Amino acid sequence: MGFGALVALARANESGLDDPDPAQQRPGFLDAGDLPQPAPPLNAGPPRSGRRAVAFFVRPDDLEKLCRALSGDRLAQRADVAVVVSGAGDCTGVAIVADPGARLARAYGLRRPRSGGPSVGYAVVDRHGQIRYRTLDPTVSDHLREVDTIIRAVR
Repeated sequence: MGFGALVALARANESGLDDPDPAQQRPGFLDAGDLPQPAPPLNAGPPRSGRRAVAFFVRPDDLEKLCRALSGDRLAQRADVAVVVSGAGDCTGVAIVADPGARLARAYGLRRPRSGGPSVGYAVVDRHGQIRYRTLDPTVSDHLREVDTIIRAVR
């Protein structure tokens, strides 16, 4: 009965934006699956040669929360930061890339969320332009420390 309650509690915390396979979401280690692989360019934004980069993939409704979180964080000191939005939006001090068709999310290899639609998460690129980490993370605004840890692990 206790195990059943734990399973029910875990299921209650799931979101339609989560990865259908929980093992694929926020695995916490580099080079999972077919990584590393070359990072596609983000329309004149990151990744720049010789710099680490992180590309956040968000939906327009989540953009403001991510921008607020990024404004109080030091990620931009460690890496180039870009926010890829599956629609329109603006974020002061951060490169914004519109991706209404989710083409870039697919090119970066982000998985589709459980409920479908554009991917919500991030990808980390090393100094050589290789994607080393990618994951769905619908609450990435609350996990910027984890993103920073991954960036620091990438050379």
